[in-house]
Amino acid sequence: IYTGSTKVGDATGTTATIGGRTANTEYTFTVKAFDAVGNVGPASNALTVKTRSGGDQVGAVTQIATDNDVPWGLAFLPSGDAVYSRRDAQDLIKITPSGQKTTLGKVPNVSGTNGEGGLLGIELSPSFNSDHYVYIYHTASGDNRVVRMTLDGNTLGEYKVLLTGIPRNKFHNGGRLRFGPDGKLYASTGDGQNGDNAQNKQSLGGKVLRLNPDGSAPADNPFFSEGGNARYVWSYGHRNVQGLAFDSKNRLWEAELGNSNMDEINLIQKGGNYGWPKCEGTSGSCSGYIAPKKTFSVGSASPSGLAIVNDVLFLAALRGERLYRMTMNGDSIGTTTSHFQGTYGRLRTPEPAPDGSLWVTTSNGDKDSTAGNSNTKILKVALN
Repeated sequence: IYTGSTKVGDATGTTATIGGRTANTEYTFTVKAFDAVGNVGPASNALTVKTRSGGDQVGAVTQIATDNDVPWGLAFLPSGDAVYSRRDAQDLIKITPSGQKTTLGKVPNVSGTNGEGGLLGIELSPSFNSDHYVYIYHTASGDNRVVRMTLDGNTLGEYKVLLTGIPRNKFHNGGRLRFGPDGKLYASTGDGQNGDNAQNKQSLGGKVLRLNPDGSAPADNPFFSEGGNARYVWSYGHRNVQGLAFDSKNRLWEAELGNSNMDEINLIQKGGNYGWPKCEGTSGSCSGYIAPKKTFSVGSASPSGLAIVNDVLFLAALRGERLYRMTMNGDSIGTTTSHFQGTYGRLRTPEPAPDGSLWVTTSNGDKDSTAGNSNTKILKVALN
C-alpha cells in the first residue's frame, strides 16, 4: 500500500490497517500486487479517504466552568464557542472553551413548573452563518413550545413562536431539539404526566415531532393527511423523551425516561408506535409495538441527553449519575460501559465539541424551578 511513492503498509490478503495517520485529514492510497517471486502488477486506481475527527474512547475530564443553575441545552457556534440554556434562570450563556462566559439575555415567555419545566433544549440552524437562528424549546404558562430567536454576536434578537400546544406539567416536559440530515427540526416531547397523550396523535405530547425550519409541518410526515397536530408527529407512544441524536446512516436514536421499570434507547422509525403507556420497555402489553434497542433499570439511568460520535452512543444519566458509552452493532446496541459513576452527580447533556472532545453538563440541585440554587458543572471529556 502506497501514499504517493512512499510505501506505508503491506498485507498478504485483501485487507490492511494503516496506522499513524492524523485525525481529520485526507489521504490518497494506491495498491500494488506482487507474486511469490516478486513480479509486480500495475498500481490500482487511487482511493482518497478522510480520517475521523477524533476518537470515541472516554478519557480524562477537565472542568470548564461551574454554574448555580441547570445547564440544560448546549450547542456549539461556528467559532468553537458554545451556547447553553439555564433552565431556571431562563437565559442563554455563551462560553468559550477556556470557560469565559457572556450572558446573552433572557428568553421571553418562559415559565417554570416547580419541577422539570423551564428553558430546555437549544439547537442552532444548519445555516447559522447566514441566518443567525437559535431554535429553543421552552415551557410557557400554558404549554411547551418551540420558538426561534436570532443571535447576532452577543445580542439576542427577534423572538418568533413556531409551534405551541405541547402539554406541560410539573414533570414530563421533554425538551430536546435536533436538526436532521434532511434539514428538518426534530423535537422530543413528554406526555405531560398523562399517558393517554402518548397514543393520541392529535396531542403533541409523548412524541417525536418533525418541523420545517419555519415551524410548518412537512408534507411527507407520516400522519400529515390526518390534519391538526397529527401533521407534526414523526413517532408516538413515548413517555418522556430527552435525548435525540443522528448516526452516520442518518438514523435517529432516542433516549426515553421510563416510569417504574425500564428506561429505553429506541431507534426511531417514521410513524412508529413505541407503546407507552401500555408497554414500558419490554414490560406490559407490548405486542404490536416497536421494541427498544436497549433498556435500563430506572435507578441505573433516568436518561437525559444523547450524543453520537463515530457511531458510538453517549448517554447522560440523571439518577444513574454516570455517562454510558454504547457501541452500535448494526441495528442493535453492543458493548455498554459506564463511566464516572457517582463522581459528578446527575448528568444532563453530552454534546460533541469541534475539537473532538465531548462536553457534558451536570444537573445537581434541579428539583424545582428556582433560579440560582443549583451546583452544576460543565465538563470536557477527552475522546481518545
